[in-house]
Amino acid sequence: MINATGLRWILTALFVLPTLYALWLAATSGRSVPSRVGHLLHAVMGAAMAAMTWPWGMGLPVTPQAVLFSAGAVWFAATAAFRSPATDQLRARLLASVPHVVMMLAMAWMAAVMDGSATASGGSGAGHHDMAGMDMSGSGALGMMSLTGAGERWTAALLALVLTVLGLLWLSQAFDRGRVATPSARGTVVLVADGVAAEPACHAAMALGMAVMFVLML
Repeated sequence: MINATGLRWILTALFVLPTLYALWLAATSGRSVPSRVGHLLHAVMGAAMAAMTWPWGMGLPVTPQAVLFSAGAVWFAATAAFRSPATDQLRARLLASVPHVVMMLAMAWMAAVMDGSATASGGSGAGHHDMAGMDMSGSGALGMMSLTGAGERWTAALLALVLTVLGLLWLSQAFDRGRVATPSARGTVVLVADGVAAEPACHAAMALGMAVMFVLML
């Protein structure tokens, strides 16, 4: 999907590193089943986004992706709603699940747009994507394709904006978690790194990378 080689590698790194971290978290002992499934869903999403930055990624079957990520959105909402009430408040859990639901739905929408456009043009969702509703001719542009329908372009722009906001919020959270104030011998405050910053940092990288991908579709 990306023509510019440098940008392609940058986005690939933005997606691959969180994917590897999510796989590591899913394999870590002591985690609950919902936690493991959630991390695996993020890993699959990161791998799919990394593939989409390369031309060969456009040949991946899109219908299974749309189904999987739609189910992922339902999973995050359901696990937040039906978790034991003794853990924390329902409203707080639901609010915390919203960013993950949005990211899953954004992935499902991207796959559905490609699949629907391929069907409209008489092609196959699993094949190449020279589709109605998408301009594939801009070899000089950063992206290999762009949406042509007004509704789809506005949706992509809205998703890019929302994902940018979510990414910046996660990045802010990562900075907050990654710096712990401790008093020094001279009475001043020293900031030291804390490992709990890695997870929101990875979410931030994924969200901001997805935002860039949606912008390139405009």
